[in-house]
Amino acid sequence: MSSEKPVIAISLLREIAQAISHLSPDRAMRFLVDSAVAVTESRGAVLLTPHEKLREMVPMIESLQHEQDRPACSGVFLSACYKTFLNGIMERYCGERPLPADLSPGPNAGPALIMPVKLAGKPVALLFIFRHAVDGEFTPEHQSFLEILTPFLGSLLENFRLNTEMIHKNSRLSALYDISQRTESMIDLRDVYDALGKVIKSFIDFDAYLLYLLSPDGTMLEARSSAPNAPYPIRIAVGEGQIGKAAREQKPYLTYTEEYKSVLILPVVVSGKLIGVVTVVSRKSYAYRDEDIIGLRIITTQIASIDHLFRDLLRLRGFTQHILESMTSGVLIFDNNGVVTFANHEMTRILDRPVPENWTAAKGGDVMPPPLLALITEVLENKITLENSKVRLEHVSPPCILEVHAFPFRDEQGILGTAFFCKDVTQVSRLEEQLKRADRLSALGVLAAGIAHEIRNPLTGMKMIVQLLTADLGADDPKCEPLSIIQNEIDRLERIIANLLDFARPSKPKEIPIDLRDILNACLLLIHNQINKAGLTLETHFPGDLPTVIGDPDQLKQVFLNILTNAVHATKPGGKLDVLVDPRAEGVVAAVRDTGCGIPPGKLRTIFDPFMTTKEDGTGLGLSVALRIVEEHGGRIDVDSVEGQGTTFSVCLPLPPGPNGASTNA
Repeated sequence: MSSEKPVIAISLLREIAQAISHLSPDRAMRFLVDSAVAVTESRGAVLLTPHEKLREMVPMIESLQHEQDRPACSGVFLSACYKTFLNGIMERYCGERPLPADLSPGPNAGPALIMPVKLAGKPVALLFIFRHAVDGEFTPEHQSFLEILTPFLGSLLENFRLNTEMIHKNSRLSALYDISQRTESMIDLRDVYDALGKVIKSFIDFDAYLLYLLSPDGTMLEARSSAPNAPYPIRIAVGEGQIGKAAREQKPYLTYTEEYKSVLILPVVVSGKLIGVVTVVSRKSYAYRDEDIIGLRIITTQIASIDHLFRDLLRLRGFTQHILESMTSGVLIFDNNGVVTFANHEMTRILDRPVPENWTAAKGGDVMPPPLLALITEVLENKITLENSKVRLEHVSPPCILEVHAFPFRDEQGILGTAFFCKDVTQVSRLEEQLKRADRLSALGVLAAGIAHEIRNPLTGMKMIVQLLTADLGADDPKCEPLSIIQNEIDRLERIIANLLDFARPSKPKEIPIDLRDILNACLLLIHNQINKAGLTLETHFPGDLPTVIGDPDQLKQVFLNILTNAVHATKPGGKLDVLVDPRAEGVVAAVRDTGCGIPPGKLRTIFDPFMTTKEDGTGLGLSVALRIVEEHGGRIDVDSVEGQGTTFSVCLPLPPGPNGASTNA
């Protein structure tokens, strides 16, 4: 690869990041797929996501130059794409390697590329992009562009999934609350059944639905409520057809008919006894998920036991509380007087302390961090709805970023209270920061490469002149000292330029099995004298059996040398360094812990920024380059620091594909 291509790549990263920064995840993905078609001059592209139960891919986004280019996307094609997805590697079809029949999206398909879309090194989708035979083959430049594009698609897919999950869970909770309110005030059972349809509609989309109750003799299912144009009969014998079979086996079914592409049949069972069957249908393909079965079962179970209505309402409240406790979001519920009536375990975890009973925002105290307290107070005082509000909590352990949703809930007589949902989106925000960092680094990389080029040549000439002058002088000549100072400063500038070039033109890491203990031992050997001169105590904690990781030994040595050197410089004589290696489920973690001065909380977010340094002779590029290397290896760097007590840098590198990675004995 020429020296200009990395600069082109980072410039392209900047342009992509700028283009999608103001778009929602779904619109940003649409923009990227459209861009892939336009830049590669293709006929079309399809973003495919996996359906694990069906073992086939599902079209999510299509981009076509012309409507007649729309691919057939048959079942055979989608199943073949799923096999390619599991392999997780790029497939290129052209010329001597034409598309196999099962991978052909249509009769006119010619050259094609199947690009894996990955997140944290794992495939999450496929980008299928194709041309007609007359269009010619894809160029290496086209392939390079798509390799830059697909990581953005992976991050956006994760953002889209998390956002959809939050909306779906909020809708389910609102539906559960709505049921308890509606059924409490209804005596006419027909009103209860009709209300059930409205409640189901509020959180799961359908074109028609039916509620069947079991006849007293247990042989027939009789419809008690149905939407217009319901596709099934009013009476069905148990065991007859799809609905009767689901009732007999007491198992939910996801199926389809010629008219309705998605049919969800859910038996209603209370205390092991069949009560009835709920059926919802949609003309959309893949309209229902396992979560819809769970949510629908909760609702119908509570409503269906009509002859024990009040007992069911109590059970419904219990189920609601269990759901709230099981949610991955923190939940806070206030009554109309601003008093906390419920806080789930996740909220306790986020705050690192329980919320006392009868606590109010007016009491303040140490319960709520100030940023979250201010937000809660504003919502309660103004009775407003809040969506996607971000709050950074620095004074909890660990620090986190919350996405807060809040809404008042009410009955016919007015507002009853306010519910808050606090989702920990620290990882999602980290992905967004990486996109922003890519934008900044692209501009800095171009600048750094230019500066290094312009300065290196004059420095070489200056160094030669100083060496010539020094050679003509005697050892005791007074001019030797200033010339020595000049020589040292030139050497320092050359080191800075070398760092700038490493930063501007990073090399692609090698991929070989590595034992992190060997890397760390080599680094400790190199800085052994520095540790002794600084008067520090060193302790290592390496396990006897350790999985290998895949990476570049030289680049990883650069990472750990930088972290270890920083730890030595930050620790006073008499201090201690601990170097630990810990195999975990997500990968191998190597940590360097010092008892130095620590990092102020306000500077923790900027320590990886280029040119940020506290050393008089530092360039501020060491940690920035280290972070880039670790991220290129699919890992991450976590920092935990307490000012005045010390800092821990933890480097987590993923395990290679396989059941448990490969183990290396000491």
